[in-house]
Amino acid sequence: MLKLGLLGHGFVRWTGGQDFLRLITASIAATGVPMELHALLPEPRRRFYEQGLTGTLWRSGRRWLGYEPPVARSAASEPMERVFHGHGVEVHVHRIEAGHSAIARASQRLGLHALLPADSALKPVVKAPWVGYIYDFQHRHLPQYFTSEESASRDRRFKTTLSRASSVIVNARDVASDIERYCPGHAAQVFALPFGAAPADHWFALDSKASQLKYGVTGAYFIISSQFWKHKDHLTAFRAFADVVKDYPELSLVCTGSTEDHRDPAYFPGLLQSLESLGITKRVLILGLIPKDDQIALLKDAVAVIQPTLFEGGPGGGAVYDAVALGVRSIISDIPVNLEIAEELVSFFPAGDCSSLAGRLRAALAAPHARSSTETLIENGQKRRRLCGSRILEAIEFARHQQRNGA
Repeated sequence: MLKLGLLGHGFVRWTGGQDFLRLITASIAATGVPMELHALLPEPRRRFYEQGLTGTLWRSGRRWLGYEPPVARSAASEPMERVFHGHGVEVHVHRIEAGHSAIARASQRLGLHALLPADSALKPVVKAPWVGYIYDFQHRHLPQYFTSEESASRDRRFKTTLSRASSVIVNARDVASDIERYCPGHAAQVFALPFGAAPADHWFALDSKASQLKYGVTGAYFIISSQFWKHKDHLTAFRAFADVVKDYPELSLVCTGSTEDHRDPAYFPGLLQSLESLGITKRVLILGLIPKDDQIALLKDAVAVIQPTLFEGGPGGGAVYDAVALGVRSIISDIPVNLEIAEELVSFFPAGDCSSLAGRLRAALAAPHARSSTETLIENGQKRRRLCGSRILEAIEFARHQQRNGA
């Protein structure tokens, strides 16, 4: 039986990373291949404040200053556990120290045959075969959002992964093309994952009306679920919505996602001023970062998901994955990576063109569609996941084969 380690390092601290771990877990589970899955989740300070004389002194100092040291949370109480549940396969979750040595010890103790996804190159101390992961080349396409040091760091990180890994997975053919463009002559075999949207079983039981009541959402609404980063281009959506709401005064636009962009702290306040200038402040509900289930419950009843982004590392980003999985219409920008999606309920508009987007919104309001049955959505999702899982297993087997043959 294949024994795999799912690496949480680099993924557990942000929602997009957690969604990617869900995709990996659910996709390989959907293949039906007998396997034993182990999630390795890093806890950087756990040993420091739980063990030894150093930990005792640190706790004593905290109490002397009037603070209580952080309590080590049990696995049962951690929301991260939910990432690995509900996919039709048991995942054993292990809390380990951060760092490559801890990964090496855990993989040896558990007898793991391979590790994935590694968001940076693993050091030689890790003996198990591993599959690398490269997210995107945003720093090359939108260099204005990165310092020269950040861009150089990304380039070094990607080139190191491509030189040390036997196989690397990416979220889109567009990213694979960028690898050939920006990192020619690399040693790794690159595996582009197909679009793998599928619903979680419990999503169908979520109460949309309860979530609408919780967040003050009334009447018909569109939804945008992405961070308020400049390249997500919320302003184009706001301008399009301002045009449409003239004819639909009770219409709302719901926005979920973090409002912080460390690269430009003034960006979000500027967006709020734009809402004021456009006269739509009362019709746009900015909810910030909310629990995943609440976001899904709101998405289920939306007229459509809007995704005006100027750049993504995977087709559609997380919100479009979720919308397709649930049979909800999506209206998205026509950037190359998005055009990899071939789904009936996904339509495109020229990126940055608020007039074209307004036309798409009007069309969606004028022609509501009947949602597919739960059974159909589950069946379609499993088909997508099996294709994605098969591709992941190809990458794993290639890495194992290369190690067996000393390559």
